[in-house]
Amino acid sequence: MILTMMALLLAVQQQREPDIARLEMLSTADRFDPITDAELVAVVKAPFDPKSEVRTWKLAVGLHRGVPVVATYTCSDLCPDNTKRIIRYNVTAGAACDRVGGVSKDIVVPKGIGVGPRRYCLPAVTAPFQN
Repeated sequence: MILTMMALLLAVQQQREPDIARLEMLSTADRFDPITDAELVAVVKAPFDPKSEVRTWKLAVGLHRGVPVVATYTCSDLCPDNTKRIIRYNVTAGAACDRVGGVSKDIVVPKGIGVGPRRYCLPAVTAPFQN
């Protein structure tokens, strides 16, 4: 009986559409210098320490092909241990993402006391490295 209930719950959860990530609120102090494909991949591959000083976490990553790239940090019940960093275009996933040459991708992020998918607009060059 318990296994049946768990299977039904899992089926319902898998059918839900992922949340669409909101745009980051930027300030006039955020600087977006041009960034190349290689530099962007290096940023994505660089280790991120969620226990580091939050004030050192960079929000504005750069301007890639004319589109602002930002770092989004998500956390939920066990912060900062479960903090996840996503490097993405500051564009809504879907048609707007397609127009700038991005890839809409679902990434599992902390939500409440668990995890769930959220859809982000990623630079195509970094999409294979972000899960």
